[in-house]
Amino acid sequence: LFSSLIRTVSLIHDFCPSVFDYDKTLPSYDGFLNSDLFGRKIPFHYIQIMPGPCDAEFAYSMNMFAAQLICNVVDIFRGRQKEARVERVLSEACMRKLRNASAQISAQMKKDVRIYAQLGLLPITVYYVDSWLVSPTCFESTVLMGIGGRRLCSNLKCVLKGSAWKCEVADFGV
Repeated sequence: LFSSLIRTVSLIHDFCPSVFDYDKTLPSYDGFLNSDLFGRKIPFHYIQIMPGPCDAEFAYSMNMFAAQLICNVVDIFRGRQKEARVERVLSEACMRKLRNASAQISAQMKKDVRIYAQLGLLPITVYYVDSWLVSPTCFESTVLMGIGGRRLCSNLKCVLKGSAWKCEVADFGV
């Protein structure tokens, strides 16, 4: 069984030339984002899942975009910010899901003071941003953050529409 698996993988490798030279690493960049929170620096990692030079300025700006966008999305979710801040950046489907989720959590926070105290009062702290450019028109990011003692992980998927990035997925949870 094992030898037939090896032959199959070998055949696939022979007929499907790889996009990357596996002896080389993908273009990447590590850096720090400036934060308004006590002058704290937020580490980030950026990687391109496609060949080509890695631009440090682009890596910084896309990671900053991801961190700011998810913070705005979470603040809208918990009723601390108006939708207008992200309306042009989120797709219609993503905006609709955010509105529905926000209405549900807002109703729960009005009923239960503990939920309001855990989610509604404290600021968001971003700990780490990990992003990758999947293609020239697709960017994805994972942002690790917290609200008080609660740790959250978020995922974003943005697609380039014309000259602007449009967020199609903005998901977060514990």
